[in-house]
Amino acid sequence: MGSDDSSIIAEYFGYASHWLTTREGERIHYLDEGDPDSPPVILLHGSAIGITAAANFYLTVPALVDAGYRVVAPDLYGYGFTEAPPGVDAIRPNQVDLVIRTMDALGLARAHVIGNSLGGMVLASLALEHPERVAGGVVVGTAGARWKDGSRFEPNLTSHKDTGRYEPSLVRRSMKHLVHDPRMVPEELVEFRTRMAERPGAYERHQESTRMRELSKVHYPFLPENAARCRVPMLFLFGREDRVNPPEDALAGAEAFPNADLVVFGHCGHWTMIERADDFNHLVLRFLSGYDERIVEPPLYADDLRGERLLAGGGR
Repeated sequence: MGSDDSSIIAEYFGYASHWLTTREGERIHYLDEGDPDSPPVILLHGSAIGITAAANFYLTVPALVDAGYRVVAPDLYGYGFTEAPPGVDAIRPNQVDLVIRTMDALGLARAHVIGNSLGGMVLASLALEHPERVAGGVVVGTAGARWKDGSRFEPNLTSHKDTGRYEPSLVRRSMKHLVHDPRMVPEELVEFRTRMAERPGAYERHQESTRMRELSKVHYPFLPENAARCRVPMLFLFGREDRVNPPEDALAGAEAFPNADLVVFGHCGHWTMIERADDFNHLVLRFLSGYDERIVEPPLYADDLRGERLLAGGGR
C-alpha cells in the first residue's frame, strides 16, 4: 500500500492527494482544498467497505470551498490510503489522536469539524477531550449516543455482516443500506469503492477496522454526563429513514450536548450529505457562518437581552 494508487482519488473526484508523517511508520493521506488562509473545516468520514474521505464528502467539499473555506479531510486509520504506524490500530482514541496530529502538523489551532457516522463518534470524542480545538461540530449519522427507549426499527448493521470472503456485491449492498432511495447511489461511486475494496489487503483492513470500531463503543462509550459539560456548539443532521443509526439516537445526542440543534430530513437515510445535499450544504454553511454562536445560550438569551428581543419581535 502506498501513494502510487492514490491517483484514483484525482481520477474520480478531481482532488489532489496530500501526505503527512507525524511519527515513524505513519503516512496520513488527506485532502486539502481551498485557500490555505481561509477558515478551516475538517471532514471526518464514516466506516464502510471501500470508503475514503473523498468518497464520503464528494458533494460537501466543493460547496465549502466555493463558500470560502479551507477543507482538510484525512483518511482515518484503517481506511483509504492512510498507513498507521506499527502498533497503532483503528480504535477511537487513536483516530482522535490522528485528527490532533493532522491539525498540529498543518498549524490549525482550531477548526469546525464535520463527522459522519464513525467520524461523528470521533468528532464527539474530540469535542469532549479537546474542546479548545473545535470551533463547532456537525454530526451526521451518529455521535455514539443511543436513545434509552429504543427506536421504531432495528438498526441495519451493514458492515457487521462483512465477516466472510470478499465479493463485489458487498460494496453495492452496503451502499444501498446507507440511503432511503437506492437510486441515489451513483454507479461511478460504486465502481470507485469496489476498486478501493479490491486493493491488496483492503478487505482484511476493513474487517479489522470494523472490529476496532465496535470495541471502541464498548470501551469508550458515549456518556451523556460528559457531553453535558461540553460547551462546543453542535448541529445534528439526520435522515428520518436512517436504518444504520435511527433518528431517535440523534435526539439522544442532541439532548446530551447543551449547545446543540437537531434537523431531521424526511425521505432520507444515513447519507444526508448525499440524499439531501443542497439542504445539507445550506444548513452547514449557515452553521459555519455564525449560526453556531446562536446555539450557545449565554449571552444571547441572558435576562438583560431578553426584553430587548421581545420588544423587537425576536421572541415571537
